[in-house]
Amino acid sequence: SGDALSDHVNLTSRLESLTKYYGVSLLISESAFQGLKDPEKYQIRFLDRASVKGRHKAIDVYEVLDGEIDYVRELKLRTQADFALGIEFYRLGDFVTAKDYFEKVLAVNYSDKTAQLYLERIDKLTVTGVPKNWDGVWAFTQK
Repeated sequence: SGDALSDHVNLTSRLESLTKYYGVSLLISESAFQGLKDPEKYQIRFLDRASVKGRHKAIDVYEVLDGEIDYVRELKLRTQADFALGIEFYRLGDFVTAKDYFEKVLAVNYSDKTAQLYLERIDKLTVTGVPKNWDGVWAFTQK
């Protein structure tokens, strides 16, 4: 069970780094999301599928909007549908459509750091080209 505990501590540490990276107040992993008794009681948005150091499988990460101040939460809720579509098209490799949706998000909520990050990724992938084994997973290399 020592391995399970160290894996959990490791993931917690990675999530802390990801919270800063995405510019959000509260982030949870897929296992925490699935462990919620009443997930519908919370306002949650899917952020990304990321592979982190020390883990073999990519993890889904979610933002708990309840952790945001009211006006930020309202803006994120208002743009949630466009944000989700942006991610969907991004993961499919349709960057033109994804970019349109993330730009719609930023037109309403210009301070949405995660939407900005997706646009940066799209710009980078447009220049470098999409890897052959594209699966939409982002490799997070920092600790």
